[in-house]
Amino acid sequence: MNHPVWWWSIEFPARTWSCLLDDWRCQQRFWRSSLFHGARVCLSQAPLQDKLARLARRGCADGIALCYDSCPSRFELFEQLCRHWPRWGGEREPWRDCLQRRQRAVQQGLLRLGREWSRL
Repeated sequence: MNHPVWWWSIEFPARTWSCLLDDWRCQQRFWRSSLFHGARVCLSQAPLQDKLARLARRGCADGIALCYDSCPSRFELFEQLCRHWPRWGGEREPWRDCLQRRQRAVQQGLLRLGREWSRL
């Protein structure tokens, strides 16, 4: 759809809904993983201190994975917004480059954070 009014009235809600569905799928994986792992750890014979340490370590790892997995769909929505934003002297191209750099920076930061926390 080439006309911005059509995009903002029809495509934008559909793309927003798609982004929300992707986030929901990521959250489902997060909760499923957390609940099954938590139940398995709680039912194990390990001492309470070990159980708590394993739950905390896995909770941090799952939280980082949730943020990393939900990142592409959110940045895709931002890119679509910038692509269909009204033009004022070609201002939207630097925004696309900025978004791509930010997405790489966020994902690399999450990877570094995960690596650092895994060493603890």
